[in-house]
Amino acid sequence: MDYKDHQVILYTSQNQIVIDKLLQNGRHVVERTFIKEKYGETSQVFLQAYSWYRQNAEQVVERPEDAESAIWTFLDMKYLDYSADSQILKLRVPLEKIVFFRMSDWNKILNLRLLGTDEEQAVYYAKLKKFNIAYEGDVYTTAFYPHLKTELVQSWRKLFQYDKKIKETKELPFEDIQGGIWEIRSSWIESLAD
Repeated sequence: MDYKDHQVILYTSQNQIVIDKLLQNGRHVVERTFIKEKYGETSQVFLQAYSWYRQNAEQVVERPEDAESAIWTFLDMKYLDYSADSQILKLRVPLEKIVFFRMSDWNKILNLRLLGTDEEQAVYYAKLKKFNIAYEGDVYTTAFYPHLKTELVQSWRKLFQYDKKIKETKELPFEDIQGGIWEIRSSWIESLAD
């Protein structure tokens, strides 16, 4: 982790509209309408996961009132989702403004899957099999399995299990650690690149 003076180097890819707004206003936060526009027909699944993240991540790092969702950043540029109309921002973000978590764990949440050890997952999948649940996402999206949904959502709290240790040790326990931030301030921009 590139850490110096209580700040961490993070990378994010943002489209030109966001860059212009950020440079004009000195700050950028995500609005829910942006998520709906970006993901279209599949936005409902993302909004559910992002709402869960918002409710729980704001317990780790205080969320500004106008930030309706997180901004995804990475400690390594190789994880960036880069498109032609985007620019890469290299940011120097105060450590206390970052929520650290594993990208692979976040992807499990986006896919409405359990976060757990191999043993916990085996026990959970045995329960799914017992109830003849073929698609794991049905646990979350239907009202038929409230006990399994509770277990599933409680497992997601493990998303933040590495945050405190990373902030204490300044070391990454896994390569795929990413950071969620609630805002980008223009004062955090170290460089912009196409």
